Amino acid sequence: MTLPQQPLTELIFDRLAADDTVPADTAELVLAALSDDDDLAAALAGHPTRLDARPVGTGEPAERIWLTSVTVAGFRGVGPEQTLEIGPGPGITLVVGRNGSGKSSFAEAVELALTGDSARWAEKTSVWRTGWRNLHAPDPCRIGVELRVDGVATPTRVTRSWPVDAELADAEVTVTSERGRHGDLAELGLARPLELYRPFLTAAELGRLAAGTQSQLFDALFAILGLDALTDADQRLLRAARPHDAAVKEVRAQRATLVATLSEVDDDRARRAGALLRGRGSVDLAAVTAILDEPDEATTDRAVLLCRELAALAPPPVDEVTRLAGQLRDAAAETLRYDGGRSRAALRGAELLRLALEHHEERGDGACPVCATGNLDAGWRAEAAASLMELRQRSVAAQNASTRLTALLRQTHHLIDDLIVPDSPAPKTPNEPQPGGHGVETLLGALREAVAALRGVPGEPADLADHLAARYPAAVAAADAARAYAEGFLRQRDTGWRAAAAELRDWVAAAGGLPAREATLARLKAARGWLKETGAEIRDERVAPFAAHSQRIWERLRQESNVELGAMTLAGTNTRRRVVFPVSVDGADNGTALGVMSQGEMQALGLATFLPRSCAPESPFRFIVVDDPVQSMDPSKVDGLARVLAELAEQRQVVVFTHDTRLPDAVRRLDLGRARIVEVYRAERSVVTVRPGSDPVIRYLDDAHALARADEVSAEVRGPVVAELCRSALEAACHLRVWRSRVARGVPHADIETAITDASRRLTTMVALAVFDDADRGGDVLGWLARRGGGAVGAYKACREGVHGAYLADLPGLVTDARALAKALS
Repeated sequence: MTLPQQPLTELIFDRLAADDTVPADTAELVLAALSDDDDLAAALAGHPTRLDARPVGTGEPAERIWLTSVTVAGFRGVGPEQTLEIGPGPGITLVVGRNGSGKSSFAEAVELALTGDSARWAEKTSVWRTGWRNLHAPDPCRIGVELRVDGVATPTRVTRSWPVDAELADAEVTVTSERGRHGDLAELGLARPLELYRPFLTAAELGRLAAGTQSQLFDALFAILGLDALTDADQRLLRAARPHDAAVKEVRAQRATLVATLSEVDDDRARRAGALLRGRGSVDLAAVTAILDEPDEATTDRAVLLCRELAALAPPPVDEVTRLAGQLRDAAAETLRYDGGRSRAALRGAELLRLALEHHEERGDGACPVCATGNLDAGWRAEAAASLMELRQRSVAAQNASTRLTALLRQTHHLIDDLIVPDSPAPKTPNEPQPGGHGVETLLGALREAVAALRGVPGEPADLADHLAARYPAAVAAADAARAYAEGFLRQRDTGWRAAAAELRDWVAAAGGLPAREATLARLKAARGWLKETGAEIRDERVAPFAAHSQRIWERLRQESNVELGAMTLAGTNTRRRVVFPVSVDGADNGTALGVMSQGEMQALGLATFLPRSCAPESPFRFIVVDDPVQSMDPSKVDGLARVLAELAEQRQVVVFTHDTRLPDAVRRLDLGRARIVEVYRAERSVVTVRPGSDPVIRYLDDAHALARADEVSAEVRGPVVAELCRSALEAACHLRVWRSRVARGVPHADIETAITDASRRLTTMVALAVFDDADRGGDVLGWLARRGGGAVGAYKACREGVHGAYLADLPGLVTDARALAKALS
């Protein structure tokens, strides 16, 4: 699979340059959105855009990294330390072991060591993260992976180890390479490739890839194909459009609300403004502003003017002024303790002592220069220094008390002076009544009296504090009464126009900026539209080779399935993004794969999706690790999987962990090239053994050879067992030959299984099926064996009928002849 390598920014730039229909301002926004939020903001403001093109890729990774070994100790099913060596260079390594043998512990160790997590535990409850430490040998607990980089002699080693009481997330990580020690793989530039190309796959992850996590698969493919920049650009444009779109919608919504509000106001101005807002299309804002600027007739009404002033009265709360009076009283008392004369005397005394101390410092001990009778010595100096300190403290305290009292007095006088009582306007004519009637005059009079009494302040600070506490509550009560009256009067006289006019004026200000916002919004929408359309074209172009690779793999895996997979596509955006797998069943289009596929087919689909991603040319990892890929697959798909893995193994290390012997059998049977088979065994107390595996023919013959030479056991006892083992080897060789020949001819796997089962009743029919492809030609078997020469006939008869004559004395000879015959049969 070859993926396009031209950087996305350059590709978009070329398409914009070739498209004469795209306005310049739209093109500017598209390019800015591909950069960052600052560039986009600059483009919207009319400033030039800075573009940093991504470096051109070569399609090949800078490094080629191979997996050398995996070491596990005290982790999962592995107790004492064990190392799994991986064959160097391209090829298949099949790690085979029954469930619970510990093989998957190695697979999980590779992923956990390199990424710090495991897909097996992803998106599951915490209980899945327990039991990771081996029960039988919990300490030491560590996992390690050794990697080789092409052209570098020193291997890269990644180790995670856990102290005795550590949790899974508390591993101590050690990373070393030819460059020394590193904090993590990110320092080697491998964190992002591990995220993009994930060379690990578990059975659980296979299921998630094909069903249930479409958005995650979509994002993974998008990133691999270099398309994530499209999503980022679209999100930047969307974020930039959001405040403008919200402002436009809010102004439009407020217009409808204002129409309803104005319709309830009994005022000609409200009726005229409402008519302007009610019309279709844009609003004549100048006409609305002219209505708002019309003089308010009510402002010439003296009663209204007076009540508005009264309604605006807001004297400080009583409790706040009460606290001020208390602070003033305390400050006055403190100042009294440091009266002015005493503080001035203290200052003069302190100055004299300071000069005397300086004199003693310069002249030393001697008579006092002032009185000429006292002596200035060390004792005097100590007493004078203490007195000076006390005088200075007293002086500072007196100054602080005086400053605080002055500030509180100033604050108190300002508070009293700020209580302004509105004047009652004089009537236009001598006989005209006062505005607001007698009620307001009575309240105004009470307020004037209370304020006048408050302003009659005494001279002493303490008396002022008492005066404030006694007189201020009455002034506030009078102000509250006047304000309540005024508010009631204004409510009776108000038509609602003033409040509506204030809302209308704010709306006009917001609506004035609407054309600019709508223009910006249109530019952003145009940029998003072009980017969405062009991005879909680029996406389809880039995903096509990837999809073709997936289809090729599917064709190998599907074998006898009647489900045909079309070209995989990426569809949708945002929360609806998904990967589409179009299929047809027996030639009939079914739309999507997930509704018709069996579990085995879903498993195959997951592999077809995963493998191209993991084997992308840009990936630095030359290895892939697959755990248990054979689940739910029928024999035909297992053969297809073996072919797919063999094809990948021409250029990569393919490491497969499986408990199912069908995959190693298929690799041997199809003769797909040399594959290394490793068998994992787990004994008591989690003692895991790793040893080279062998095919059934060799295994049976090796066991027969060992038993044939066990002289401590009599030949009569050994003979039947050796003959049975040799027979099993011949049958296994026949099975391999039948499978290889019939699969090559396209015979359905079910038919092959049936033919082998039917022929396995007798060795003669099994050999006839293998040699002549016809189980009914058993009578020709001896003739074929005779033409082979050597001990073929004797070995065949011994295996068919048991031990006779000479073979009782030559069991090793039987094994040798059986080995030659098995080679001829296979």
